[in-house]
Amino acid sequence: MSPGRRRSPGDYGVPFTVGHDGEPALPLSLTIGKWLLANHPAPPAVWWGIARDASPAECLQVGEKLALLAPRVALLALGDGPARRARAAPHAADPEADRYDDHLAGALAGADPAALAALDPRQDGPLEIAGRPAWQVLAGAASGEQSQHAFDAELRYRGVPFEVSYVVASWRRAH
Repeated sequence: MSPGRRRSPGDYGVPFTVGHDGEPALPLSLTIGKWLLANHPAPPAVWWGIARDASPAECLQVGEKLALLAPRVALLALGDGPARRARAAPHAADPEADRYDDHLAGALAGADPAALAALDPRQDGPLEIAGRPAWQVLAGAASGEQSQHAFDAELRYRGVPFEVSYVVASWRRAH
């Protein structure tokens, strides 16, 4: 694999590519989301993307619009956490990435849209973060007029495989 080339599901034996000439056009997490929608649609499934450099305000606005699409909306927000560790020795500590991971995991585990909305886009470049816009879209959807009730959250996974941070959480409207 050439340096800087994005990984694709094909690298793991899944015959699916989004892009041209076999090169993925999206980060791996978003390509997987696109594959999930293409191969396991739950009608009606709608694909929305947001630019990697979208401002927090743009992300929150998209989330608010998504929340208004129907009385019940399910979101699958996918994005990569800090990948800066990949440039260091394997399993190397990175205090800035660790702080970001702690903030993100706490926000997702606590169903805290305000904490997601507060993610600073100026950290995206230095920490090599691709997920901030998706998490802020989630914040917008969970904070909108239709989402006045709290959510129950479950942190299902937190890890740093391949020196990139991943957090999996589910939110469900509290009863």
